[in-house]
Amino acid sequence: CYHCKLNMKEGDPAVYAERAGYDKLWHPGCFICCTCSELLVDMIYFWKNGNLYCGRHYCDSERPRCAGCDELIFSNEYTLAEGQNWHLKHFCCFDCDCVLAGITYITVNDKPVCKSCYMKNHAVV
Repeated sequence: CYHCKLNMKEGDPAVYAERAGYDKLWHPGCFICCTCSELLVDMIYFWKNGNLYCGRHYCDSERPRCAGCDELIFSNEYTLAEGQNWHLKHFCCFDCDCVLAGITYITVNDKPVCKSCYMKNHAVV
């Protein structure tokens, strides 16, 4: 088995993945996504760099995912903030919803806040 490295027994079911090449086979329970361990036997699978992926994690390996809406980002313009990727329109002030991409902001309780809202709602007077 390509995954667990145990020998296959004669007569046991085996999974062959055409995209991986017919020199590789898996026990049905070992044919899983390398990221989330989801069983892929009855699902669409992806093969990349010697690993199996479910659809979600294959796409994550190709494109960034927005932390705000959990959708893939296909635009070439997006922002990386707070260690995550965001569509430009989804990285917003937690108080007033103004877009924060490219402007200075302050985090309050791990939430981004624009300078104006920070001064109005959170700064010590």
